[in-house]
Amino acid sequence: MDPTTDALSLLLRALKEHPRGMSVSDLAAAVGINRNTVSRYLDVLLVSGQAEMETYGKAKVFYLSQRVPIAAMLNFSSDLVLVLDRDRRIVQANDAVCSFAGRERDAIIGNSIETSPLAAFDHPLIRSRITDALGGREVTEELRFLRHDQELFFRIKFLPTVFNDGAPGVTIILEDITEGRRAEEALRESELLFRSLVENISDLILNVDEACTFTYVSPKSREFLGYAPEEMLRKTPCDFMPPEKAEPVREQFAALLDDPRPRVLFEWTMLHRDGSPVVLEVSATPVYDVIGDFTGYRMVCRDVTERARAAKRVAQWKSFLYSVVNNIPSMVFVREVEGNTFVFSNKAAETFLGMTQEEMVGKRAAEIFPPEMAAFFADGDRELVERAAALEKEIRIPGGRMLSAKKIPIFSSKGMLKYMLGIAEDVTDRAAAEIHLIAERDRAQGYLEAAGVVIAVIRADGTIDLVNRKASEVLGYSEGDLAGKNWFATVVPERLRKRLAQNFSRLVAGGAEPPPFEESPVVTRDGRERPILWHNALLRDADGNVVAMVSSGEEIAE
Repeated sequence: MDPTTDALSLLLRALKEHPRGMSVSDLAAAVGINRNTVSRYLDVLLVSGQAEMETYGKAKVFYLSQRVPIAAMLNFSSDLVLVLDRDRRIVQANDAVCSFAGRERDAIIGNSIETSPLAAFDHPLIRSRITDALGGREVTEELRFLRHDQELFFRIKFLPTVFNDGAPGVTIILEDITEGRRAEEALRESELLFRSLVENISDLILNVDEACTFTYVSPKSREFLGYAPEEMLRKTPCDFMPPEKAEPVREQFAALLDDPRPRVLFEWTMLHRDGSPVVLEVSATPVYDVIGDFTGYRMVCRDVTERARAAKRVAQWKSFLYSVVNNIPSMVFVREVEGNTFVFSNKAAETFLGMTQEEMVGKRAAEIFPPEMAAFFADGDRELVERAAALEKEIRIPGGRMLSAKKIPIFSSKGMLKYMLGIAEDVTDRAAAEIHLIAERDRAQGYLEAAGVVIAVIRADGTIDLVNRKASEVLGYSEGDLAGKNWFATVVPERLRKRLAQNFSRLVAGGAEPPPFEESPVVTRDGRERPILWHNALLRDADGNVVAMVSSGEEIAE
């Protein structure tokens, strides 16, 4: 029998008989071995965990270790645990190792790693670290390998071990960190995806904490505001705003931080590095930590500067159009087709109807207009849709007034009739003037027809504008046949045509005045010449330009 084993057994038996503990001297006397040898064997028992020691002053007292058997302890662990002796043979393997290998413990113990069902762990790195552990150095490594087309990750600890007989060994603990590594990879991929998304989307992402300072600024800050993200960190939004815009934002954020809201949408005006204003549409969402405490807001910002400018231009243009429409002399009404009520009227309509715009809004045609106007502006929507064009009508209303009314369809983006635009103008005076003008014209025409002389009106381009009945009779044409024809090519003899046309051109150009009387023949429809004594007069416009020549003539008896 090994004398070392015998000595260890004697010491263990003595400690078992004295549960209150024994000193080195007590143990040396009890087992009959000198103190130095006892001390050396006690170190072996302490390292192997079979004995425990407590110090009282200068005295050291040793006790038998109260421990659970190592095999039972190993089986409590979910990690794979192997114990190897100095010859690298497996002397202990827990249940987790057996489950991983899919073999009974007897098939594993007693074999070296390379010849056991755990041959997958026969790796140069593992062999090297086993050697290090046998030499007394504790080592930790991470290892990746494939098993059944599955990638596995382990954190491996190599622990120096001393057996009961003092022989060295190695305890190998393999912690399966596959799920953790996969989670780390997934998190890394997620972070890369998030970073790529944040850096490439067209919006600016900002995070602010409870002190309203930036904790994160996406790279889009360079494009939006001309600042690098690191230049904005630990500053507040108000540091990048005009003073007159900053104070309302401070108040707004104070309220949001006191009472976090699920989603808030608002606008900020911030200053670009070059000093130009940048209008941002901001969507803010509160952020909470893992225990549910509010930590600030995450804000997604969109540059709407151009949209804001366009909206401002549209508002200015609408204001201008409203001013124009509201001040034109014609009456303007807008009726909503669906509700058949009026939604707008201008000042001219107010004056004519004796009602304010507010009083007219929401009313129907019959409540606003005289019956004749109401019928025109309230009905005919189907005809408007079918024609898709304006309808016009003259309406005589009580009091003898005459209105020129027009209604115009306004369609929605889906092609549905949405509004009816009505325009009305009081044309009573104009109608009277037109009647008077027609009467004057008819009277003048009567004078021309009654005159016993030839009368012709020749435009500046040489075409015939008008001839009276006498001229038609002399020339042998029916009434209306000569209108629009060239005077010189139609009624002037060919031998005189060129000269008289040139004279006429000089007259039109203002180079001369026509003589008081001029004798010149005309050619009738049947080719006969008839001598005429003409009296010519030029007609001029307001600017003094010749627009026509009026010629009256009498036939000369032969």
